[in-house]
Amino acid sequence: MKIIKTNWINIIGVFIAVFLYAIVLNLIDTNVSRNVFQSVLPALILVCLYGLVFWVLLILLLVILDLLLIVKKTSNLRVKLLIEWLIIGSPFTYWAVRYGQGIFIAGVISLLITQFIRWKHIKAVLKAN
Repeated sequence: MKIIKTNWINIIGVFIAVFLYAIVLNLIDTNVSRNVFQSVLPALILVCLYGLVFWVLLILLLVILDLLLIVKKTSNLRVKLLIEWLIIGSPFTYWAVRYGQGIFIAGVISLLITQFIRWKHIKAVLKAN
């Protein structure tokens, strides 16, 4: 159960990356002139509400794949985390290509980075037990 609790690293990391991407996207939009403060609220709405399907799918897949791959047997942890990233990142990469939404690529890249950060935390949790 402690391994599943490390998913907060992925959720926070992906949220920050996608939120910053949305702010930058709002700032460089040539159709509307906005300052930084006017870009934060639309970015928050985009990430939280429009991205609701993204968040539900991400959290469900993280928990399910942790239960299937990692909790039972923790050997080859780095490989299992990479497999988890490939499985989770595949639909989002497809959506990015299919619909031309770069925000999904930002989420997939940040998920990879947070998987490596999470790997260190999982190793620490396993050593503590």
